[in-house]
Amino acid sequence: MSSPESAAPNLPSDLALEAERALAHVDEVLDAGRAADVPDEAAQQLLLAAVRLFAAKRDLGTQLEAFPSGSVTATAVAVTAVAMTKAVNLELFELALWNGWSNI
Repeated sequence: MSSPESAAPNLPSDLALEAERALAHVDEVLDAGRAADVPDEAAQQLLLAAVRLFAAKRDLGTQLEAFPSGSVTATAVAVTAVAMTKAVNLELFELALWNGWSNI
């Protein structure tokens, strides 16, 4: 009989695999020109999960970059960043101020 420890899922490894699969799946959808077919809620959930995890990693002191170099356009980042700041009622000058404080 296996011990409870050996039967327990490896959540970080499982999440890493799921993230890899999700990215590949999104790339397939985009390459097929089918972004409009993805429910809005699915896009929101993926972004929400990524933002929460990224912020938690940064809070722990991890200094990872937001994206691998060359993997996303400036337009995509700008569109998403503006939508994110609107969602939490954050003005861009407040974001710039917060960023300056975090570097002190």
